[in-house]
This record gives sequence, structure tokens and C-alpha cells, in this order.
Amino acid sequence: MKFVKILTLAAFGLSVASCIERDNNYNSNPNNNPNNNYPRNYADSSFSYNEEFNGRDNNLWTYTDVADSAYASVTDSGYQYVDYSAVKSAMTTVYTGVNVADNFTITTRIKSNNMIGLIFGASATSNGYAFYIDTAGNYSIYQEGTGSTASTAMVPSTQDTLYALKKNWNTLVVQQNNGSWIFSINGTQVTSMSARALSGNAFGFKILPGTIGYASYLKIQGYN
Repeated sequence: MKFVKILTLAAFGLSVASCIERDNNYNSNPNNNPNNNYPRNYADSSFSYNEEFNGRDNNLWTYTDVADSAYASVTDSGYQYVDYSAVKSAMTTVYTGVNVADNFTITTRIKSNNMIGLIFGASATSNGYAFYIDTAGNYSIYQEGTGSTASTAMVPSTQDTLYALKKNWNTLVVQQNNGSWIFSINGTQVTSMSARALSGNAFGFKILPGTIGYASYLKIQGYN
């Protein structure tokens, strides 16, 4: 079953033309209240999820919001997410069946012409948390909030040119391990923090207004 929430956001001061790469000229605070898709509830006793985006949309990742000029599709080359809006962010997640109370590792490979985030721990009542990366190689971590509650920066935009590739594909990993969250880019840890309680096992992606983003896969593996 799919639910879509479309709520008005504070303007980013961006225009449709801002889909052109802007490096550091984005608003570093991704607004809350995106468009959320929670397509299905999966039950996987091994607590793992593997989405290869191999040309078939088996898990309802496809998304269209005509009013917001935003859409997402699965192609042979991966997942494409487009948001031409000047005022709204867009977010798509799926329930995975992963037990978020246990240890787990999330891995994805993403790029965009602006800023894209890996969403984890979302539910129908919470937008979870996001690990963002932009075209300049800056990363940030946000608690996404719910409803009218604003997103909160846990790690503000931080440059890490040693590990993050500019205007290119980057592999992001989030590991929940014995009460800690460990964040890595291209195989190197960039930061860590105490783990927060997650309200759900929905994972996915979020893009800012005026962004075209891509993902080649999403993998989540639970372990003891």
C-alpha cells in the first residue's frame, strides 16, 4: 500500500534552473516534509535487503508528483530521481524487514548534480535520518523530523575531499554497531556518533529541490 504526503516547505530560494550543478551554493539545511512513499511491508527472516535497480521496479520505487515536477524511475542503469521543484524536497523509501534494533550495515552508491541523501530508519510517522553528500564532496547528517517539525543538523555540511569524489559516484555506508553509528565514504570512516532509536525499517533516498540524483544499488544487511 502506498501513501504519499505532499506538504508545503519553506522556500530554498532556488529556481528551476538550479538543477545545474552549484557545488557549495545550496541551502545546507534540507527542509523537512518531503514526499514520502512507503510502498510495502517486507518480511525477511535473514534481516537483509538487496535492491539492484536492474531495470525492474519490484518494490514500487517509481514515483511521480506532477504538481511538484518530481519523479523517480528504475532503469537498466539504476535508479533515477528528479525534482525540478524550487521549494520542495522529495523522498522515497521502502520498508525492508530489517530489524533496526539489531546491528546492521547499509551500503549504497549514489551521485547527483546537487545534493542527495541516504535515508534510514524511516516509518509512516517519522522521516528517519539522512546521510547526505553533494557535488563538492561535502557530507552532512540530519534527523529528518516529521510533519511540521524541521529537520535538525546532527553533523553540518563538512568537506572531506580526501575521500569523497566531486561530481561523481560515491559509495556511502552507515553501520549500526553495538550502540554506535559509523559513517563511511568510499571505504573510509568520516564520522561516528551514538546510535539513536529508529522508529521504522524504511530506507531510501532524498533529494533537494532542483536536483537530479542517481543510485546504482541499496543493500542492508543485519548481523548480531
